[in-house]
Amino acid sequence: MAEATNDNRMYPIELTLQGARCCISVSKGVIKALGKPSHVSIKISDNHDSLSVFPCDEDDVMAFRVPVKLFTDHKCVMRINSKRFVHGIMKTNQMDISKTYVLSGEYLEEKNTAVFSLVEGVSLRTLKGLERT
Repeated sequence: MAEATNDNRMYPIELTLQGARCCISVSKGVIKALGKPSHVSIKISDNHDSLSVFPCDEDDVMAFRVPVKLFTDHKCVMRINSKRFVHGIMKTNQMDISKTYVLSGEYLEEKNTAVFSLVEGVSLRTLKGLERT
């Protein structure tokens, strides 16, 4: 699993697709790896098999504000709420929209982008923990 550090703390580079909550959670590791930008954008690849997260300007069409307290308040999380976007991604990739999936990603330094496969390395989060799909 790829990780990014925040001082001495390690954070995984992950996205969580929460079908029941209609949201995407962006891990602190993603934001840290991207250089703690104020806004990020999420794009789906043309063939719908991966997602990418990258810094953007606040006036970009798909800009999402990173919470100011993300690294100072341990309870603070970054969530993007969009039923249409989340369910669209999940349905296209034959995922159950009532479930939660964890995507492990990798940081591409040369592009300052975190990339997440929707085909490989996807884990289904259950009440018992994680299962590989």
